Amino acid sequence: MYAITSPDGDHDETIAGVHFTAGRAAADELSYGALLYFRRHGYEVEQLDQDPAAEATGDGPAPPVTAKGRARAKE
Repeated sequence: MYAITSPDGDHDETIAGVHFTAGRAAADELSYGALLYFRRHGYEVEQLDQDPAAEATGDGPAPPVTAKGRARAKE
């Protein structure tokens, strides 16, 4: 679960599928893109809990992938 606070203060609107009331919102899940959007635009994003099943299996949001070059096929 995430607690999100707007940098602009009091406003009521829906952004990235998350409804804000008085500049605050709570979301059970956030997509990686929504998380990046909020952080990039100055929103305070706090993860309130960690899913124990995700910790045990390693599931959860995937880290960003960076390409290092093209792999060559072995002959």
